[in-house]
Amino acid sequence: MATKKRVPDPVDAYLAKLTNPAARKTLGALRMQLRKLLPGATESISYQMPTFKVDGNAVAGFAFFKTHCGYYPFSGGVVPVLKAELEGYVTSKSGVTFPPDEPLPAKLVKRLVQVRLAEIATKTKKPPAAKKKALITDRVTDAAVKEATGRDWKTWMRALDKAGATELSHKQLVAHLAQEVESSWWQQSISVAYEQARGKRVVGETAATGFQVGVVRTLPMTAAELWAWITTQPERWLGTALKLEPGTEYEVPKRRGAPAVRGKVRVVKPGNRIRMTWQPDGWKKPATLQFALVPKPRGVSLTVHMENLPDAEAREAMRERWSKVLSTLAKS
Repeated sequence: MATKKRVPDPVDAYLAKLTNPAARKTLGALRMQLRKLLPGATESISYQMPTFKVDGNAVAGFAFFKTHCGYYPFSGGVVPVLKAELEGYVTSKSGVTFPPDEPLPAKLVKRLVQVRLAEIATKTKKPPAAKKKALITDRVTDAAVKEATGRDWKTWMRALDKAGATELSHKQLVAHLAQEVESSWWQQSISVAYEQARGKRVVGETAATGFQVGVVRTLPMTAAELWAWITTQPERWLGTALKLEPGTEYEVPKRRGAPAVRGKVRVVKPGNRIRMTWQPDGWKKPATLQFALVPKPRGVSLTVHMENLPDAEAREAMRERWSKVLSTLAKS
């Protein structure tokens, strides 16, 4: 009888490939501690790092980079909560870094896990009835919808009434809005808001548009200067040279700690916005990435918006990525 071949454990393989002995020892010990703290968790590799998941929710992950180790709670809310306890460490909203030969104290790791588990428990509770029944027009301000689409809520309601939108199905309404609004998230939001306002949709019902994230920063430069930076130096924000013309396909090679990414440029409005697809290795479907420039009295506002992300982990990873890009741009 043939012996069944054993499938290598991906986390074992990850640790075995580490050439830094201190990092291998430190992360191996961290793994053992996480196993004790999370006895029912599953171990896997997510976003190129060993990850512990509980009921499908990523709770903790760790990785080694060229000079340091990192601990990641897969949430932007954990590190800020433990700000006082993390004093002295290099942190971001999504993680903590530390030297390979200076492991995180066991008590600190336990606190990071506890806070993340508490956060997950809170999010999985049934929301209060008042929040479930909130209208989209209550949650999204007139200023926000007008800046993104050119019209406030009242103007949209009137325009859609005039267009006979009460007789349209949801799909038809979205298609009608697509003639004027580029973002599929805004198409869905305006459609649902209209249906709620006209009694065609139960309050609290939402359209599924996937996970999304937006990062905004006002920069001390003109719109022309910012547009030039984006279009002439794509390798600084994308990671590869790119001809910004509709239909152009691109591919960013895999780097340490980051998967390869491929996509296609969809829309380019000079001086105003760029819209493109974004699909890292491992994602079943592409997300949509958009850059939008809005001149301000003292500079220009740059919004990086992504929609149709696969999950909350991807949302936090993209939030961190684009926050770093905008911080780099602000310093250049």
